[in-house]
Amino acid sequence: MKTGQFKQTRVRKLTADELAEIDQAASPALSMLSRWANKKMQCAHCKRCTLRCEVLKEPGLDVGTVQEAYDRVMSLPADERPAAVAELMQSNYDMYHALRRCCFCGYCTADCAVHMLAPDRMRDWRELFMQSGLYQPEKLTMVDNEWHIFSAYRAIFGIGYPEIVALRDAAAYELGTFDTVFFPGCSLVSYAPDLTRRVGEWLTAAGFKWCMSDDCCGSPLMSAGFFDRAAAHREKIFEQIKAAGITRMVTVCPGCGEEFAELMADDIDIIPLPELILERGREMERAAGVALRADGMPQDVDAAVRAAGLSPSNVPSVTVFDSCHDRHDGRHGRAIRGVLRRYMPQVEIREMDERRKQTLCCGAGGAVAGYDPDITKRRVMRVVDEAHSTGANTLVTMCPTCTYTIAQENLSAAPERVIDSHNYLELFFGQTIDWAVVFDQLGSMWTGEYGPWLNATFFS
Repeated sequence: MKTGQFKQTRVRKLTADELAEIDQAASPALSMLSRWANKKMQCAHCKRCTLRCEVLKEPGLDVGTVQEAYDRVMSLPADERPAAVAELMQSNYDMYHALRRCCFCGYCTADCAVHMLAPDRMRDWRELFMQSGLYQPEKLTMVDNEWHIFSAYRAIFGIGYPEIVALRDAAAYELGTFDTVFFPGCSLVSYAPDLTRRVGEWLTAAGFKWCMSDDCCGSPLMSAGFFDRAAAHREKIFEQIKAAGITRMVTVCPGCGEEFAELMADDIDIIPLPELILERGREMERAAGVALRADGMPQDVDAAVRAAGLSPSNVPSVTVFDSCHDRHDGRHGRAIRGVLRRYMPQVEIREMDERRKQTLCCGAGGAVAGYDPDITKRRVMRVVDEAHSTGANTLVTMCPTCTYTIAQENLSAAPERVIDSHNYLELFFGQTIDWAVVFDQLGSMWTGEYGPWLNATFFS
């Protein structure tokens, strides 16, 4: 089964290198057309993005202004850029404050008429901040090191997967032993080991020859401005995949798929897990002889659920919180809703006003919580409040980081604002994550037996 490559579908300007390549084709008409198209995608300073985002609205910025400032800096020799960035940010603190508070969610430019992409523009500045000494990221999120917050948590609380072949070891097996790498992502593999194993059991039952990576996709490195380190980290994972002869990556989180797509989508089939569940579930139904109605839905839902290897939770109604990373191609969102309709038809789906391409942000992106926790809180509560407004009993998240962020807010929110919230996998497999235990452990590990080691490792 091949469900299609995880390709980026966003319209964007051609880069200088791409324009040069077009010029080499010796077609004046093509060169003229490409430059005309790029000009059409220049920011018109209409301020639509300004009105959609408080980060831009407070200082009166727009994404085009941010881009123009970046272009001016990048036009300088490399050795002059750090001083230029420092001088610019000292004279225009409002811009620095806005750039540090950006979550890279893309909500501000979701409707941009000229296809400006705020996440790309804003992330570029993080690299300049890092190079200029204006941003000092925490060692906790340096996920290409041996020790980071996720590996430390797993080590301290004995979370491991000795029964599962790790991607890093897969090449030692005979070629053809594995065709699939399961990529749960750093949050799920660390904080939800039972659910991770349950997904692994499903992959086996569904006939996949799989191994697993407990690595991070490198997104925290990108947020910190370490673009080269992030690229090297992903390249290492890609080399492990190629060495094992693997042709498919299954991702839980839209963000992981997006981070890997540019590097390896031409070589590896990157498939959202909910899409895989929906497609392979249908195949498992056919193999079990489940009868279908004229509309293609199963006549006997219970038989279909058994055949597909799921164990859905029983909830009356849900509202689906689309991920920022799913904003443009919507593959996770379509598949999650498809699984709900096929295998949980008794559950009413009540949609939020801000959904799919217009989805909101949970506030966790861009490591913003460490700089301005208030804006993270406001953003996550905006999501929670909108979910409440639908009247749904349960808020369904697709990105495990969103799941984490909403769960954390639930633990401290006023009772009337708390909402039942679960990752889609919790609903599909009937297994919940005990976030109260997770957050208790994340706090207590700093003062317990391993506290001195943690502090020496991350803060010395």
